[in-house]
Amino acid sequence: MYLFQNSIMTSRVTRSAWNRYALLVLTLGLMAAGQARADWMLEKGPSSLNFVSVKNNAIAEAHTFTKLHGSVDAAGVATVSIDLDSVETLIPIRNERIRGLLLTTAEFPMATVSSNLDLTPMLALAAGEYLQMDLTLKLGLHGVEATKTVAVSLFRLSEQTFQVNSIKPLMINAADFGLTAGIEALREIANLQSITPTVPVSFSLVFRQAE
Repeated sequence: MYLFQNSIMTSRVTRSAWNRYALLVLTLGLMAAGQARADWMLEKGPSSLNFVSVKNNAIAEAHTFTKLHGSVDAAGVATVSIDLDSVETLIPIRNERIRGLLLTTAEFPMATVSSNLDLTPMLALAAGEYLQMDLTLKLGLHGVEATKTVAVSLFRLSEQTFQVNSIKPLMINAADFGLTAGIEALREIANLQSITPTVPVSFSLVFRQAE
């Protein structure tokens, strides 16, 4: 009788331990699934987008946009929005002219970039590892959409953060986005011989997993 009761108690203890184990596994699984579904949000502080203009066929100057917004969702859809009013050339009057004459931000305040990412190899990276890939981008600028391809390096900085850097500059031609007249208006008002209509754009974007 004692052995029978002891067997029952052991069975109950074993079953109780198994239930706790199963609950732990289920909880961890749900936590992992929640992390997989979480969006990755652009970190504005360490992220940057820069471009270079060339005037009079000789003078190159670096500029930036200071306000970026972006995310990558669980399906791998990446989007970045660029506030064109945030253009910074370190010369206030030139900033105003670019906003008004070239980008016409009153009508087209934002530029957008989107891409579809394969998250599987990205999420397989350990902290400190990286991979290189070609991304197909859909770029919306000045009311025009165009498709571009850019080579990038993707670094996993930590379990929660990725950094995406352009390997080579993305070349943007003013004619592709209806900006040729704006380039000419800038040239005339600044009394320049020429402004090169193609500009190289580079970027470094940091994404952190949303909590």
